[in-house]
Amino acid sequence: MKKRYEIMIYCFLYGMIIIGGLLGVYLIGKEEGEYSFELAGAVILGSVGGIIIQSLFAKWRKKRNGNVPDVDERILLLMKRYFLIVLYFVLIGSGALLVALYAMGVHTIETGMLIVYMMVLYILIGIGVLVVKRI
Repeated sequence: MKKRYEIMIYCFLYGMIIIGGLLGVYLIGKEEGEYSFELAGAVILGSVGGIIIQSLFAKWRKKRNGNVPDVDERILLLMKRYFLIVLYFVLIGSGALLVALYAMGVHTIETGMLIVYMMVLYILIGIGVLVVKRI
């Protein structure tokens, strides 16, 4: 029963990844007026390739380590503390950045710059998680 739910969760997540990629292809095509089926194929093949690589890596790791879990209670506690600290840094830092920009006379922010800012935050938080997990 547990394995069935795990398979259902993975199917849902991978389905959402593929749907999100195809939605991006649709939005790009809508803007340009021409829909690229090559790009849609790349989204689907890339997603399926990622699924295959991830599942092969998981099987290899299980074969190598047996039933040893990836994380234990100590790592979960460290990650919980890390995410709590990062939450406040991101909230307070983003608020301070917005106040500073407003004080400098910036009243509009381009959406592309917000995307770049969020990607940098995600990358930094992801690197932090990897460091905390290795401690």
